[in-house]
Amino acid sequence: MFFSPAQIYPFPGTSLAEDPEDIQKEVLENYAKDLPPIYLDVVQHADLSTLIWAPLMFRYPWNVVFGKLSKQNITVAGDAMHPMTPDLAQGGCSALEDAVILGRHIRTSFVQNGQVLVLKNLSEVLGKYVEEKRWHVTLLIMWSYISGWVQQGGSGRGMKFLRDAIFYKFLFLKMVKYVNYDCGKLDF
Repeated sequence: MFFSPAQIYPFPGTSLAEDPEDIQKEVLENYAKDLPPIYLDVVQHADLSTLIWAPLMFRYPWNVVFGKLSKQNITVAGDAMHPMTPDLAQGGCSALEDAVILGRHIRTSFVQNGQVLVLKNLSEVLGKYVEEKRWHVTLLIMWSYISGWVQQGGSGRGMKFLRDAIFYKFLFLKMVKYVNYDCGKLDF
């Protein structure tokens, strides 16, 4: 597999600043230097008392694959169901998909039960939602991490070859097609 033992961003060799002034300096010198002046102004005038720097954490998707994601009339959705790194920009999209899919399953049950929401059927409804989402979000979690690992993993010869000759030519196209997910319509 592509997962490295160091399961956090930034990648090994970089450090996280703790002092808000150091964070601001790091951002201005290394991340924001090419931003338009209006954005630089935001960084320069940020309230330092609210500024923190925390690593992004990768969580293996095994709990999504093998875990119980709903119990009785309670389920997980959003980041609780699909924690992923931001490398494919699918966290918010997945949360919106959750709402549509969950709403569609609740509506179907509502219509089938004569316009009444039957609480004893809710665990079955939530189970259908979980099963519809389980494998899709598992693959999104993995694709997102792999995308970040390859694209931010350094500029050594091996990584450049992996990124340019394999990732962008083969894997990236599959990822882009995969994120174009049709979660169905929510008809009322």
